[in-house]
Amino acid sequence: MAELLWLAMDQRIGNNPIAMRFIALLICSTIISASGNDSQNLDPSFEFNYTSTEIVVGSDSVGSFNGTIHNISSNTITIAVVRRGNALPEGWTSSVCLGEFCYNESIDSVTSQLDPGDSTACGILAWTNGVGVGTVQLDLFDLQNMNEHIIVDLNIYAGSTVGIDINSVFPKQMVLYPAFPNPFNPVTTLRYNLPEDGMVNITIYDMMGRIVRTLENSKQAAGFKSIQWNATNDVGQTVSAGLYLYTIHSRDFSQTKKMILLK
Repeated sequence: MAELLWLAMDQRIGNNPIAMRFIALLICSTIISASGNDSQNLDPSFEFNYTSTEIVVGSDSVGSFNGTIHNISSNTITIAVVRRGNALPEGWTSSVCLGEFCYNESIDSVTSQLDPGDSTACGILAWTNGVGVGTVQLDLFDLQNMNEHIIVDLNIYAGSTVGIDINSVFPKQMVLYPAFPNPFNPVTTLRYNLPEDGMVNITIYDMMGRIVRTLENSKQAAGFKSIQWNATNDVGQTVSAGLYLYTIHSRDFSQTKKMILLK
């Protein structure tokens, strides 16, 4: 037995509303007969890889969780990411991130289409306010295969690490997180994890490959880092709206992501 449910989502990117989207969710309830003749599709169409679900940050800070969704099927699929739980202390907020974008804190459900063999980033950003502990639950599923769900429970610890093994939750590799907000106007924040001390270079380019701004070029201690870009170039001039690239280099690590500056 199946029921067709229309789910309305008034999405925002940053502080800018986009068109209302309606996603037809096929909610399937399978009745298994005594003879066991009814079959279910248990072949997963995607996988979600991540390191740890424990996020440790300082008070009045920003924590990040990041993983990668892989389409392991032979078909194009549409992945839905739903924030089912958002149990955070007063003054804390979280944002769902999918692909290059982190969405407005009020958005619980987002989707992304993946071709066979493709992958995309998925995670959250969490803003803390004072000491406390919070949890966020993400539900990932393929809209064409509603039997297969991946549930991820995230624990966020701010200002207190009693009982927490820092070495077990601190990422062991370099990670560049999506800019937030993105799109933005006029300021966005770039966040990254530096697993060990070393030189860090962060450079912003236009789509012609020209250097717009060198945000960082110094030796840094290991840890979770963030830096803001206020949409200006190296001489302090405001740049025009459009698509920009930001690249981070440290030791043998290099990664580039996109961000959009709005008018």
